[in-house]
Formats: sequence, C-alpha cells, structure tokens
Amino acid sequence: MLVLTNELIRMYHPRLYGEFYEMGLKYGTLLKEKADFKLPEISTQKFEFGLESYKELHSFYPEVVEEIEGFAKGIDDKPENLAAFLLSLGIFDTSGQCSVFAFKNKDSVIVGRNYDMLFEYKKFTESSLIAPKDKLSYISQSDVFIGRSDGINEKGLSIAMSFVNGTTVQPGIGFHFVVRKVLENCSTTQQAIELIQKTKVSSANNFLIADKNLDIAVVESAPQKSVIRRPIEGERYIYITNQFVTEEMKAFDRGGVEWSKSSERYNGLKDHLASIENLNLQKAKEILSDKCVCLDLRKEKFGTIWSVVANLNDLIIERAESKPKSTNYKPETRLDWWLKKKQK
Repeated sequence: MLVLTNELIRMYHPRLYGEFYEMGLKYGTLLKEKADFKLPEISTQKFEFGLESYKELHSFYPEVVEEIEGFAKGIDDKPENLAAFLLSLGIFDTSGQCSVFAFKNKDSVIVGRNYDMLFEYKKFTESSLIAPKDKLSYISQSDVFIGRSDGINEKGLSIAMSFVNGTTVQPGIGFHFVVRKVLENCSTTQQAIELIQKTKVSSANNFLIADKNLDIAVVESAPQKSVIRRPIEGERYIYITNQFVTEEMKAFDRGGVEWSKSSERYNGLKDHLASIENLNLQKAKEILSDKCVCLDLRKEKFGTIWSVVANLNDLIIERAESKPKSTNYKPETRLDWWLKKKQK
C-alpha cells in the first residue's frame, strides 16, 4: 500500500508498505495519474550500462526487481527501461557532494547528514517511510523513486553515502540499491559492512554506517576493492565528504572535487567533532549549518538540499528540507507511527 502526503512543500512524503510489487505499482500509478510521469530519456551508453546492471540486480535483490516491475506497470512503461534509468544514475555524472558524520556519546549515537546537489533537484526529493513485507521498516531520503541515498531503520541502524570521483565504473549495483538493501536487511554496522563488501558495486562511494550499539564505521568502496575505516584511537567520531582518505583507496580516487569544497568540509567536520565532549541533536544541527560544512554555491546553483540528524538509540529523527539552519528542522514521526501501528 502507499499513502502520499503533502506535509511540507519541499519534499514528497510517501508511505510505502506491503508487497514489493504492490508498492511499486501503487507509487507508479499515482505518479502517472497525478503528474503524468514519464521516464527521462537517457543516452545509449547509459541504457546499455543500466541493462547490464539490471542482470546483477536480479541476483543481488530480486524483491526490488518485483518493485521495478510494479512501478513500470504503473507508469505504463517497460521494466527494462525503468531499470536502465535507475541503474545508470550517478554513474557517469556524479555531481552530488555530501557531508556525513557519526558521534558516540557514552550511551547514544548521534548522526548527521547534508545532501548536496544541484538546486533544481529539490523538486524531485522525497523522504519516505518504507516498510516492505517481511523486511525492516525505515525512514529514508532520496532524489529518485525506489532507490535511497540515506536512511535510519527500526533497529537503530543508519547508513548514508557520499560520492567519490572514482577511476572506473562497471555494470553492477548502484549506491541507491546498496543503501536500500542495507536498510531493509541489516540490524548492525557489521552486517552492513559485510553486505557492502560482498556487493559488485558500480562506482566509487563512501558509506558511513552507525548503529545503536555504538559501532560506527566507513566503507570506502570502489569497483576495484573496499576498505573499512573506523575512528582512530582516542576519537569517538567518524565523518566523510567526497574523497577516499585511506592510503589503500587513494589510487582509486580521481579527485577533482575541490569546486565543492570537499577538503574544507572534511576539515570543518573534524574541527567541530574534535571540540565536543558530548553531542546532542541541537549541536549536530549547528555543525551541519556551519558555512564550513553546508554548501551554498550560488554561481553553480548547487548546495545542501536536505539535512538529517538523528539519535539512533531513541529513534529520534529530525530533517531540514532546504538549506539547513539550527532552527528549521522538523521532527520525523512516521517511523514511530508505523511501529505502533504494527504492534496493534
């Protein structure tokens, strides 16, 4: 089943639950009826790459293939066309830039995430409650239907990706579907790490993962290999922007992201987090709103288009649906609503 609300103007707020095919069909039908949705045209290169990747998706996550089939039915298109579009996104034009951190207090983990993209993508953004049958439920954000860019699930597991300008791509699983499978199937950071490392990924990305058990880590992931990065001794935090930082992975990073102030944002996160003894949600909002972390590149028409903070132990989630300020975050209550509904 799907329920689509208009709680705020800046993002769509779908509630999707039930069988995978049903979720896809309901959402696709709604977009077709309400917005006359049609798939954007893509190049032959992207189409062929996406089709090859679709073969990989069948074995990686067959349930999501069912959702693609349902969505395609809803918009009156072919599943292959939809899959080719979805699985070529962010592969040949990785314009997104992001900042993410996790911080361990004595008895809680606080996470924060800015998603940086072209301002024109605001109109495509959505924050979804997703609860597939027999899978974990979660709140997640994205700028494309079906795939996810970050999220927090009912077990207190958080994952968020950031783009890296890698040296190669390959037909495989795009980050949208890596994030989604983690949220729907993993309860701990270690489970998520193992899933990512077994995946034939299409492109280079950082994945920052945290759970309510105070386990925080980054997977620096590329088609060639992946490396796990954890907080260095004496630190209780970890963070990512848009480059690999381990020596093993630097060879797979093409660079060229300083236009988005990647190093400046990375150092800004480091300075803020190193100065804190204990982190609460209000301070997390202030960090993400700081000019050293939050992007607002008017000339490039590029910047932070959503921001999320959360306490993983209490499942308290707050989101800013535009350039973040410490005062413009709103509570996210749909996951709590769903868990109570499920108990009844």
